[in-house]
Amino acid sequence: MESERRHPLLFTLGSNPNLARRTSILAGLPLSRAYAGHYADGESFDKPLEDVAGRDCYLIHSTSRPVNERLMDLLVFIDALVRAQARSITAIVPYFGYARQDRIVESGDPVSGLLVGKMLHAAGLTRLVTVDFHSLKLLNEFPLPHMNLTAEGLFAKRFASLLKEEGIASEDVAIVGPDKGSRPRISQFAQNFKGSAIVYADKSRPRPNQAVVHDIHGDVAGKTCLVFDDMIDTAGTIGETVKALYAKGAASVHVAATHGIFSGDAQKTLSGIGIRSLFVSDSIEREKPIGEIVSLAPLLANFITKDRR
Repeated sequence: MESERRHPLLFTLGSNPNLARRTSILAGLPLSRAYAGHYADGESFDKPLEDVAGRDCYLIHSTSRPVNERLMDLLVFIDALVRAQARSITAIVPYFGYARQDRIVESGDPVSGLLVGKMLHAAGLTRLVTVDFHSLKLLNEFPLPHMNLTAEGLFAKRFASLLKEEGIASEDVAIVGPDKGSRPRISQFAQNFKGSAIVYADKSRPRPNQAVVHDIHGDVAGKTCLVFDDMIDTAGTIGETVKALYAKGAASVHVAATHGIFSGDAQKTLSGIGIRSLFVSDSIEREKPIGEIVSLAPLLANFITKDRR
């Protein structure tokens, strides 16, 4: 009985049902029962349907669209676990909404990402685990223990398989970042493909969700290009980058991004620019997937398994 009490519990609130199920199977940790509901006016009401007293609790929940509703679900559920005397609470948030609001650009701007971090801390969260968080500088300002996992290895494995299928050598590959700030990410990713070129776009943003690519830094003529980013929202940045790559003589362009948000006309934009393949993770789930899904389940299950030891 005492051994049973110490066994950790794994919950999900419905944002990532398939990812949670796959992770549960791989980690050998059954999904525990939880209630995630709302009052008639939309207020969140979430609670565990298990005895969590003295137990270590893991929760898989993305704060994707509807962002504010799912954020409140997360906060309310954390509060419920705290009040039910859970021993510890680890929130695994594959996609973290508000991560882009990380700094003051103009006087009066909010830093909403940090506000959310403070709210999680105030709710009683023990630890936050994210995947390819948009701004590590922001994450490091959060007032609670945190860890950021990366899907880089999962995408590298899938892209390596594609190159092998098509008989393309790493020397004929260019790993492309959508802006100057992505250079550390693509440099790390390029280590999986010895001899590949590292390329990035010179981009500016006249306003939110609008991107202009001025130039491509690096040689892509005749190369198979992989544009690698942490997220695709409206696809404006990816679209302009892909067009610029083809203008510079790229043989083909593939796109990989951890978080497929796909707002507005993103799908239409992506379908009309000549992308050979699109890979996204299941950090955000939708009824009709866009692109090929590379599941985060092995990454999350590996974290949970190691953390339990």
